[in-house]
Amino acid sequence: MAVAFVLLSIFVTAGMGYQCGPGVTENVEIGCRTYYKCTNGVGAVVTCANLGAGFVYNSATRQCDDPINVAPPCGQQKDCSNLANGRYADKDNNCSSYYTCNTGTFFGHSLCAGSLVFDEAKQTCNWPNNVLPPCGTNGTSSP
Repeated sequence: MAVAFVLLSIFVTAGMGYQCGPGVTENVEIGCRTYYKCTNGVGAVVTCANLGAGFVYNSATRQCDDPINVAPPCGQQKDCSNLANGRYADKDNNCSSYYTCNTGTFFGHSLCAGSLVFDEAKQTCNWPNNVLPPCGTNGTSSP
């Protein structure tokens, strides 16, 4: 329960930093499970789980959708049954996202901003040159 609260808090905080322009109507991705909806310049955070069990944000349609219709990473499910509680780099997505496991349950993907990658050791998104391979370049020599 605490992990879900922390994830929700992160998404809501991230969404509140976005400002809708005057008269703008658009949906802006916050993460795999939430988006920021601007309607005529007025914004609100939309949580996909409130629209359907297991729904995630579909960046192609700019709305919540069944994960089967959504491209990776948001549409991918991960097996957490043998993993300890924590966050794991999504290596299938070049570590630009991560997923959360708690008590054997997959809690979904989260995206790293810009060109950041997930640093499993620090449990946060970080610059690639600060992260060990395979996600980052720290410790690799350059010619």
